[in-house]
Amino acid sequence: MTSSITVITTANRARRFVPTDEARLEAIVDSLRRSGQLFSGKPLIIGSGAQTEVFAAASIACVEIESSRDLEADLPSQHNLSLTALTPEQRAEPFVGGLSGDHFSARVEFFFIGGHVLYMAAEGVRKPALAERLMNLTGLFERPALHYRPAQGGIGLMNPRAMTRFVITPGVPDLPSDAWFAEAQSV
Repeated sequence: MTSSITVITTANRARRFVPTDEARLEAIVDSLRRSGQLFSGKPLIIGSGAQTEVFAAASIACVEIESSRDLEADLPSQHNLSLTALTPEQRAEPFVGGLSGDHFSARVEFFFIGGHVLYMAAEGVRKPALAERLMNLTGLFERPALHYRPAQGGIGLMNPRAMTRFVITPGVPDLPSDAWFAEAQSV
């Protein structure tokens, strides 16, 4: 099983690592069960006999683990929200999302400190209560981590504290009462 780990920092730099053996990969996968703590303040340490790298939790935008193994079962639930990274070809395709019964589909662009951007397809079940829908919209920044499926497979974890903004297309029909209503224009 070939696996790799990519750490993307808020300096928009990516570092790639390869686990040294299957037992080491198992320890990494086991830590995914506590992925909500990954960005909580304790540094991420990745080491080998050749070198050790230490990442400040606040400086990590994303961590992606590419593996032929299905790692999604090792992650905590995201409450009916599925995020999948889009390839450049998929981003160029026309998109029509929105509501269909109690399900939604949208494209979401996540922007991070330092300039890193993730382009996602989002799908899920729409919460029946307006208060719950608004909480899901505004609460993304407050979650300990968000996970997604990278375009190349495996799993990815986003640090919401490193996000500067996100853009949802099409627009959300139910906005908070204090939201500003205006159309975006290029500057």
